[in-house]
Amino acid sequence: RSSRQAYAYLLVPSLDHLTADAQQRLRALMDCSELGGGFKLAMNDLQIRGGGNLLGVSQSGHIAAVGYDLYLELLQSTVADLKHKAEAGEHEDAMADLDPEIRLRVAAFLPDSYIPDTSLRYHAYRRLSAAGNGTAAELVDLENELIDRYGSLPAEARALFAILDLKQELRTLGIGKLEQAPDSLVFTFVDHAPVDPQRIVALIRRKPIGKKPTLQPARLTPDQRLVIPLAETDDLFGRIRNVLHSLRGETP
Repeated sequence: RSSRQAYAYLLVPSLDHLTADAQQRLRALMDCSELGGGFKLAMNDLQIRGGGNLLGVSQSGHIAAVGYDLYLELLQSTVADLKHKAEAGEHEDAMADLDPEIRLRVAAFLPDSYIPDTSLRYHAYRRLSAAGNGTAAELVDLENELIDRYGSLPAEARALFAILDLKQELRTLGIGKLEQAPDSLVFTFVDHAPVDPQRIVALIRRKPIGKKPTLQPARLTPDQRLVIPLAETDDLFGRIRNVLHSLRGETP
């Protein structure tokens, strides 16, 4: 090591008793003994043992049958396909982990008069948080359970359930934030949102129902924010759901 020269000696009983592949490997070791010969040795080994099962089990060990250039082309194509599938999987995981932020001008909470016990109300909030990240069926089950235990939901609790339901829909569409401005709704999309751009264009071009000259037209900003006009007389949650239906390609 360091300043000392190292040597490796390979001893075999007899070359006549070695297989053809073993003799080729020994020959490759002798031919690639110079500095930097590791890559050349690896190439020789690849040609001796074959390229694995990328070309199929029947092709293993016969890389020369298709040619090394074609083999590298197939290898590059396979790696590209795997990367594409991995990126698609990452995008799906990102949508599943998305926690949309909702800022609406509504009162949404569980009133003290509805669940007077603080510990029970806190427990209900914990379950609501979990259900908001789950499925729509779980949210409906929890709503029915609260109605069964405490009676009909007050307006604030109904708004809370509506917001949690919206959060699930926003997640599937790749919308990271929903905000209510004085005269509009703002939907902010995340990167690679699974929404057909043509549906956004159709939504922007749609003419508003009735005469509302004070409202600005719908528009899409460069930072992926969809701005939808909102009148004071509009049903807030109904308006939001109509937009989400349109983005999914459904009839509002």
